[in-house]
Amino acid sequence: MKIKFLNGDGEMSELIRSKDWSKTAIGSPETWPQSLQISLNILLNSKFPMFLWWGPQLICFYNDAYRPSLGINGKHPFILGMKAEEAWVEVWDIIKPLIDQVMEQAESVWHEDMLVPIYRNGAIEDVYWTFSYSPVFDDAEKVAGVLVTCTETTEKVIIKKQLEENERKLRLSILQAPLAIGIFRGPDHVTEIANSKALELWGRKEKDVLNKPILDVMPELADQGIKQLLDDVYETGNRFAAVELPVQILHGDQIETLYVNFSYEPLYDTQGKIDGIMTVGMDVTQQVMAHKKVEKNEEKLNIVITARELGVFEINLLTDEIESSGRLHEIFGYTKEEKLSHAALIGHLHPEDAQTRKTAFSEAYKSGVLYYESRIILRDKSLRWIEVKGKVFYQNNGEPHLIIGTLSDITDVKKHQQILADNERKFRLLADSMPQHIWTADPGGNLNYFNKSVFDYSGLTFEQINTDGWMQIVHPDDREGNAKTWHDSVVSGSDFLFEHRFRRFDGQYRWQLSRAVPQKDKEGNIQMWVGTSTDIHDIKELEQQKDYFISMASHELKTPVTSIKGYVQILQSVYKDKEDDFLKNTLKIIDKQVLVLTKLVTELLDLSRIKAGSLELSIEKFDLAELADEIIDEIKLINPGHTIDFSKECVMEVSADRQRISQVMINFLNNAIKYSPHSVCIRVRMVKDDREAKVIVQDYGIGISKADQQKIFERFYRAEGISEKTFPGFGIGLFIAAEIISRHGGNIGVESEPGKGSSFYFSLPLAAP
Repeated sequence: MKIKFLNGDGEMSELIRSKDWSKTAIGSPETWPQSLQISLNILLNSKFPMFLWWGPQLICFYNDAYRPSLGINGKHPFILGMKAEEAWVEVWDIIKPLIDQVMEQAESVWHEDMLVPIYRNGAIEDVYWTFSYSPVFDDAEKVAGVLVTCTETTEKVIIKKQLEENERKLRLSILQAPLAIGIFRGPDHVTEIANSKALELWGRKEKDVLNKPILDVMPELADQGIKQLLDDVYETGNRFAAVELPVQILHGDQIETLYVNFSYEPLYDTQGKIDGIMTVGMDVTQQVMAHKKVEKNEEKLNIVITARELGVFEINLLTDEIESSGRLHEIFGYTKEEKLSHAALIGHLHPEDAQTRKTAFSEAYKSGVLYYESRIILRDKSLRWIEVKGKVFYQNNGEPHLIIGTLSDITDVKKHQQILADNERKFRLLADSMPQHIWTADPGGNLNYFNKSVFDYSGLTFEQINTDGWMQIVHPDDREGNAKTWHDSVVSGSDFLFEHRFRRFDGQYRWQLSRAVPQKDKEGNIQMWVGTSTDIHDIKELEQQKDYFISMASHELKTPVTSIKGYVQILQSVYKDKEDDFLKNTLKIIDKQVLVLTKLVTELLDLSRIKAGSLELSIEKFDLAELADEIIDEIKLINPGHTIDFSKECVMEVSADRQRISQVMINFLNNAIKYSPHSVCIRVRMVKDDREAKVIVQDYGIGISKADQQKIFERFYRAEGISEKTFPGFGIGLFIAAEIISRHGGNIGVESEPGKGSSFYFSLPLAAP
């Protein structure tokens, strides 16, 4: 039997060909409906496991990719052509409701990792499936079968259950462990598990720590190097262990210093990426307290954690003896082997900073904290800046006897600060000398600086603007738009551009053009905004006068142009049968030029209406493709030398102003002809999807540069070039077209390449059914 749709080389194609189907409910393959043939052709040629139940008795078909799921000593090949109820008796109660849902409602159903036991390999096996049941329609568009697309996921489900069981056992072991154990997930170190020992060590309850970043729950750890350690383990995978590390933890309402032996271990996901950290700790405070001087060792260990580039020192205030690290020697220009006394260190201080140090020590004896910055003069006469931090320890009688601290070289920081200060001073000097309003804002969009021009213009002080907000000088009608545009720019990081009115010190409002540009670092993060506001009031008034003139001129021109058009048509009618060819050609030329003039006047009137906000739309339902057909026929009559390729393939019904959409199409087609002096072919295409209809007019003319494409829909804009005088016009046709499409809720645009032509397009929402 040679059946075209059964010509495959697979096992199931061969089995279907060799089976005597005349004894089944669906009869010989030659009589099978086209829909069944197509479905089987798709099924047999698919590399994805697929199954098909067909007809009232749900006759079974399946492909080679599904065959392995049936195993051996099971259903294969006996269920081919069998009724579903007989073939799948062991799971009929599971699958029958799903099949009925698809057959009765003509809707697909889908399940993931669902248990559907089947008989295979000589026994009933638990098998998990991810599958979809989809309706298959017959030639009468009624549901005639169910197509099953499936994947066996038994192995995945078993592995998942094993992982869950292992995780359960691990969690149980952690919770019962005699050590403090916690597990943190993600870069924010969110607490996933904390056993009772950990909660006891942390001084927290389980409900307070689970599913929260540990450093949010225990903020007292932030300044103790814990965050840096956690981040290092999470980012690098380095293990970390510490012995007798002093940690200050809030227990109740008091900070307690505990000594802890602990380790940080990275945890990995199935792809080998770090996704968490396990911490194991033991409180050894009692042991440490019994053998060490707690205060001294606590401070030393904390300094060791954070020192790195710091010089460490310990000054005995009773003997004036000093112990110092090698790094401190380096900062003062000494070798590690050279002896360095406290007096020698003081001798390096800049004379002008001696009082600063003396005052800092006096304050430290009272507060217990030492801090100061000063200059030092090295042996080679070079000057450096240092920063000194320390803690004072007292005797039982309350007298200070020891200072432990750190010393760092901050020369580069000071230089950078000086550069920033100089730049800031220059910027402010330059900004204050400019007549424009200059202002800056932080990354969040909060304005934090105004130049002198802003205060001179507004008559307000910095305190007044800072207290009541800078928006107080913006015209009330412009504030909402101003705030929205600024918010959108801050969120998106795009440039801010807005026209609004500012109140002057005398109460008069003047138009300003404000623009702000984000200043970003190398990673693209916004560091600040720099903005300017320029007075454009006089320009706006000139523009309004120009718009008024255009409006008046276009209205005044409309009547005489209409009269000339009427008289020309009368003369053409009177002399149409005369033999005076010169007169008839002259009238034809006049009529064509009047048509051009009428178009220009109409565009000017539309421009005036747009500026006045009075461009009205008369909405009706119509077929966009039919309208395009009519317009193209008219354009062909006027321009017989050009070929317009268009075929109306389907109905594209829209709700729009038919006359205005005609105006857009005519503009596109006239431009395509005008700007294609060496090409006679124009192509019109229409594309439709579920939401909108799109019209594309393509020419093969001179094309448009990338720079001009950005401005082509602006008012009065015309691309510059050596051929500009060849193409007359005001440059408002595309501006009006863009406004029309925008008011219809559509989109308009152009794609072009110089020398290769342009494709202008617009889209409109389809009419509701």
